[in-house]
Amino acid sequence: MEGKMPSESPSDSIITFNCSFCGRQIRVPRAYAGKKGKCPQCKNVIVIPQSPPPPKDDEPIRLKRDSEQPSEPSRPRRPPPQQWHRTGLEPPTYVGADADKFTPPPEQKPATLVNMFAFPFSLSGVIHFLLFWFGPPLLGLAERIFAYACCYGQLLAIGLYIALIGYFYFYLSNCVIAAAKDERTAPDVSLENPPSFADLLRRVLLVFGCTLICFGPMVLYTLYFYILPAARTFPVGPAEPLNWRTDPWYWTLYGLGVFFFPMSLLAAALFDSIAALNPFLIIGSIVSTFLSYCALVLLFCVIGLLMSFVGQLQPGGLSLLAWGIDVYLIFIAAYILGRFFRRYENRLKWEVKL
Repeated sequence: MEGKMPSESPSDSIITFNCSFCGRQIRVPRAYAGKKGKCPQCKNVIVIPQSPPPPKDDEPIRLKRDSEQPSEPSRPRRPPPQQWHRTGLEPPTYVGADADKFTPPPEQKPATLVNMFAFPFSLSGVIHFLLFWFGPPLLGLAERIFAYACCYGQLLAIGLYIALIGYFYFYLSNCVIAAAKDERTAPDVSLENPPSFADLLRRVLLVFGCTLICFGPMVLYTLYFYILPAARTFPVGPAEPLNWRTDPWYWTLYGLGVFFFPMSLLAAALFDSIAALNPFLIIGSIVSTFLSYCALVLLFCVIGLLMSFVGQLQPGGLSLLAWGIDVYLIFIAAYILGRFFRRYENRLKWEVKL
């Protein structure tokens, strides 16, 4: 007859740790060690540690006698953990006498093309989509009104344009981060602490810097060999400007800019700092994911060709519809960038905190 295994005490079957985001103390069953779950306070996804963190060196450790140990109230016996991540069943919620509620979320199914095309269609995503769709035409109308109303109308309109473009990049960065966290819909951005105008301007300059690094050589080449000779102001370049449409050097520099641009945008969205302008970071990341990154560039080229094709609708009086389709395709591109980072995060080895 087999002997019975010694029963595990309730205190030994509980892991107590602090959330790495908000610092709240969380108590969960040891059966969930190593799995992911959402903090009940800040709702961020955290990894349950295998064992409680060791005490700090500067904290004295005081041993208590058995008589000094507080009597722990009786708790309902926890049922055995179910294979919720395989069967799709909801995991049991542990509720102790003085413990926090903690429910590990079930694993999501792998992302599909339907998730990609449906990404903008959350409540917040639709609101921002309409804002970015109708915002520029409304600003253009306001610019003409301000031009007649006051002498500073043009400056006010330029400021509003910068704010709208900056917020556009701000929300798209949040879309990239949401997709990197395996979220399937556009994020809900809280306006309790809205970004300042300086922050929006910084984001515009950051994306402009990434664009300049990628397409700067092509712009300088065009300026030196085409624009300045055409102006006939400076004696540079050939006497007769070449046809840039057949210039192989122009298209080589343009192709290199297109090749580096997606990784630069991904770095700008995740780092949100001048570190995204580091060429060695961009080149090293491309090398570590070369074949997969080439497929990403092809997807971006397809999106760019679709936007170019949609742009041909403008002469027909459908410019507003064409701009709406372009905004939708930009949302899709942000989702693709985030999914690329999530899939190849281990290869990129970017020290970013999502």
